[in-house]
Amino acid sequence: MLKITLKNGKEYTALDSTAVYPSGNPSTRSRMEIHLPEDAMPVDTFAAIFADENATSEIRMTRTVDEDNPEKGQKAGDIIYDTLYKQYCIVTSVGKKRITNTNFSSGQVSDAMHLVVELEQRTYIEQQLAALGL
Repeated sequence: MLKITLKNGKEYTALDSTAVYPSGNPSTRSRMEIHLPEDAMPVDTFAAIFADENATSEIRMTRTVDEDNPEKGQKAGDIIYDTLYKQYCIVTSVGKKRITNTNFSSGQVSDAMHLVVELEQRTYIEQQLAALGL
């Protein structure tokens, strides 16, 4: 299970399509794409949550084991990773998006609607200017 926790302490269960795209360059923004189930909340509420720059200044992604896996020595609830992302405050896109998945073993294609927000991280210079209040 993948949980997203914002700086204000609010938690949301995210879908596996959630991804972070680091730029590797301090003058180029890194990107984050957060996917939630379509029925998790209304789009207006979803947009309002991620429009709050203070709440998205720190986003924690925590992935836990869903069920026991004795072969790997894992128990349900064990943390696989827990990562803190900072300064992903610039909303570039928010709304519903149709996601198409292909099962590679059967070739079957399935469509699903997700709530998706795309956030960009402030560059180093933008972070320093924001810290100065500019």
